[in-house]
Amino acid sequence: MPAAHAATRSTAARTSSRLPRRLPGAVLAVLALAAVACAVLVVGFRVGFAPVLSPSMSPAFDPGALLATRPIDARSVEVGDVVVLPRPDAPGERFAHRVVEVDLSRGEPLLRTKGDNNTDVDPQRLRITSATVPVVLGDVPWIGRVALLGRHAPVEVALIAFAGLCVLVAAKRALRDRR
Repeated sequence: MPAAHAATRSTAARTSSRLPRRLPGAVLAVLALAAVACAVLVVGFRVGFAPVLSPSMSPAFDPGALLATRPIDARSVEVGDVVVLPRPDAPGERFAHRVVEVDLSRGEPLLRTKGDNNTDVDPQRLRITSATVPVVLGDVPWIGRVALLGRHAPVEVALIAFAGLCVLVAAKRALRDRR
């Protein structure tokens, strides 16, 4: 066997034996980057997130998806926008439906909404009293299920701590690998 071929084989064997050891670090680095990217989106671009809880917006957004939203001026809402609003029948909860009617004649916007998968328009007209309304930019399928875990304070603290730990471990490994 030529020496060059043996050296290539030896290098391949060393690389493949290091791969399983480097995989957890790579996963942590990806999670850390995702956490930093989300923080930049939330703080820098005022992007919000809301999980989809029901099939009322299927097939556009299925239950378990995570909606990304951005606030727009309440008077700028248009028919066809998907907005995230407080549920009138369940304080503290929100829902995402498509705007089917906008009335600006009384000063504060008055909206009618409808879920894409619902046969009827929502029964109530919603008066928007805030300056802005979250409008849906897009969704990430199934990630909303993880976000729903964050509705419980201990789980939310654990998720934040885990994300912070991922950032710290990834930074430590990056600094160590530079040396």
